[in-house]
Amino acid sequence: MSAHLIIEDGQPWWWDSADIWVVPGNDPNGPPGAPVAGSSNYLWGRVHNTGSSASNGVRVDFYWADPSGLIAVGAATAIGSAFADLAPGATQEVLCLVPWFPVIVNGGHECLLAVAHGAGDINPLPDPLPNGFLFQPQQHEQIAQRNVQVVQAARRAQILPITVAALARQARKVELHLERGGELPARLLSTLGLEKWQPAKEASISAGLSREPHCNDGTAGEQTLALEVPRGQAVAVYLSLRANKLPPHQYALLRVLETQDGKVMGGNTYLIVGGEDGREEQTS
Repeated sequence: MSAHLIIEDGQPWWWDSADIWVVPGNDPNGPPGAPVAGSSNYLWGRVHNTGSSASNGVRVDFYWADPSGLIAVGAATAIGSAFADLAPGATQEVLCLVPWFPVIVNGGHECLLAVAHGAGDINPLPDPLPNGFLFQPQQHEQIAQRNVQVVQAARRAQILPITVAALARQARKVELHLERGGELPARLLSTLGLEKWQPAKEASISAGLSREPHCNDGTAGEQTLALEVPRGQAVAVYLSLRANKLPPHQYALLRVLETQDGKVMGGNTYLIVGGEDGREEQTS
């Protein structure tokens, strides 16, 4: 058996990977947390070699993309790489050598991907096919995706953009669904700097999806939104979110699931938190 590289997916959904995390600030060895838009942030990844042979010179490439479920290779922006030598059965945390500066236009809400490449491995990202190529982390153990966003609870509606894209030669008919509730694994919470936080027993969450942003104090939108995306194009969807009454050190969970023909193709996870003292944020 040869080397076998893995970057673990999240549970229950692959885009909740705890093997990718962010350290905001100028010290890459600082505590993990949510990325800060327009400032320096460092990316870490955790790669495993479950094979019986060593894998030396492993390269882990990091990418960011606008919040979306399915991510095409051409739609993601390369950030930088990390390198490691992995003995059989070894696990190593690796640091991306290039700092990441999340774009302010998205408020730091971007998707992250990590792809491991080892000598002799089949490349999980082949040359783009005629109609494009998707990252597809659920089909490649060397690819992991992190679409987990921390959102401060606010009485005013917040508008969070989501991109739904189609490949160059294939139109898509999809549905977006809102899923409320649940909890995140402790290991994933720790990568957000929220080790001791618990899911809220009671939370007042209003959310809806729409094709147009609604900048008002109400929450407009649908719980399920059907879309037709022409080939080679992308459409914007807006999540309107309002939340309050979150106690200290408790969070509420909201997911946007992207489905096609009834099958989940991707999604985004939003972790809604309140202030340390229990008072909701006042930002709009």
